[in-house]
Amino acid sequence: MFNPPTLEDLQETRRANEKLVLKALESKPEWVETELAKTTSLALSHLRAALASLLDQGRVRRLPGTGTRAVYGLADPGLADVPATPLTSDAKKVRDYLEGRADSALYMSDQLRMTREDVMSALSLLNAHGMITCTFVGSLVIFRLKETQALGQDTAAPEKATGRKKAVA
Repeated sequence: MFNPPTLEDLQETRRANEKLVLKALESKPEWVETELAKTTSLALSHLRAALASLLDQGRVRRLPGTGTRAVYGLADPGLADVPATPLTSDAKKVRDYLEGRADSALYMSDQLRMTREDVMSALSLLNAHGMITCTFVGSLVIFRLKETQALGQDTAAPEKATGRKKAVA
């Protein structure tokens, strides 16, 4: 009797595929999707699932290609690799700012009246907690809260309900 794979099995396979893709991407700066499939020996559907996950995590980005050829490379959003220590006041400020919006670090620094370095440190800490994703628009990096984080904060909002209206900046 055939037992279908469990969700854990599928996630484990996707993580293994992601490792293959990342290893290949480290070997040269740009890869056409079909070449990447051949190099990793992954079926195109498995490669695309791994790439979609890595794109969402901000570890890979799609580069400008010619025609319909999909070209991928490693992404570097400029975040430091920091431990997931408790959130600082700056990290909480940036997290609150990102609720319901996406923005670049430079614009956030202007809006929050923080240095760009402080914003990047806060984003690095939020990233260590798995709270943000990034999207590349050309050379610009746009940060946003992950949907699960935004939803998780929305469920905590009712305990703050005191009958007062929330101030909107």
